Amino acid sequence: MRPDIVPGAVFPDYELPDHRGKHRTLSELQGGDPLVLVLSRGGFCPRDRRQHEGLLQLHREMEVGYCRLVTISTDNLLETNEFRAGVGAHWTFLSDPDQGGRLHQG
Repeated sequence: MRPDIVPGAVFPDYELPDHRGKHRTLSELQGGDPLVLVLSRGGFCPRDRRQHEGLLQLHREMEVGYCRLVTISTDNLLETNEFRAGVGAHWTFLSDPDQGGRLHQG
């Protein structure tokens, strides 16, 4: 994990395409609310798919508390959409196939 990403800090403001292909920044998605950012290896990974199925239930509770959820996947745009639809998610997924793991670099 990068040393500048710690609890309570502001995320680096990456701009990536969302599941619809629209470029979005993390600050735009967060707004003034808390944000949970999930880094995913992609829909091919059974563990990540299972985790997102669990997040589907948790997301309902997060919305009540005005907490936002965003997933960054290393899948391409088509695969990101398949992953999102496959787990039934309705939060924003961002696609980062060329720079996968960028947030992990130190």
